[in-house]
Order: sequence, then C-alpha cells, then structure tokens
Amino acid sequence: MKTTKLCKHCFQTFEARRTNHVYCTTSCKTKASYKRNDYKYVSGHYQKEEMLSKVESLSLPVKTDIMDSIKAIENKIETIQKVPKINAASISNTTIGCAAADAAIFTAKKLFAPNTLPATKGDILALKNELNELKRMLQQHTTNKHPFF
Repeated sequence: MKTTKLCKHCFQTFEARRTNHVYCTTSCKTKASYKRNDYKYVSGHYQKEEMLSKVESLSLPVKTDIMDSIKAIENKIETIQKVPKINAASISNTTIGCAAADAAIFTAKKLFAPNTLPATKGDILALKNELNELKRMLQQHTTNKHPFF
C-alpha cells in the first residue's frame, strides 16, 4: 500500500513504498545524513567540518605585503624539501641491519624451535633417501624373507 508523504530533506511529496520511508530518494537520505553530521560540500565531495578546519589551519596566513607572502611560501617549500635524502650509505646500513635481524631470528628458531623452520632442499633430499631405503628394505623382505621382519 503506497502512501503520499513529504520528504524530510527536500520537502517534496512522494509515494512511500513502505510506512517507514521518510525520504523521497536515497540521494535525499544521504544529503540529510551529511547535514545531520556536519558535512560540507567541497569541490566535488562532502567533507567533515572538523577536517575542513584542520586543512584551513594549514593554509598560508593572509598578509598584506607581497614580499612577506613570497617569503612564507619559500619557507614552506624549504620545510618540504628537508626530507632525508637516500644515499648508498643509508641503503647499505639498512641492508646490513635487515640481514642481521634475519640471521638472529633464524638462529633463535634453529635453537629453540627447530620444527617450525621451513623445509630446505637438503631436508627433502634426506627424506627422499630415507623413503628409497625403506622401499629397498621392503623389496628385500618380500623377495628374501629378511629375518628382522
């Protein structure tokens, strides 16, 4: 049963498909939510008011003198450019640090939890050799009736 209602956001009349519908479209519903939660439309999207105040506080102060404005922009550029440079020494130090940490972790696992380490090619070859030895022993037993079975 469709009833005619008034949209709580745009105040247009609409036919509600259910008794609990209060907005004419999902767009009105979303916009009403943005309004209730203090969102503001900013260049193609909605943004929370708190975030806007943080962004606005980062902007340059308004100055009457052009030279002061230029100096402020230059200072901001200098602070942005003070990012640490990457060079060969920092890369080598990082590599050595990572290798040392990996070695320490491997050694600790080898000493305290050897069963948690992943299998190596040597482990797989040793297992394969043991299986081949078992097969050989079983074949010997079935053909020769070896005494230890």
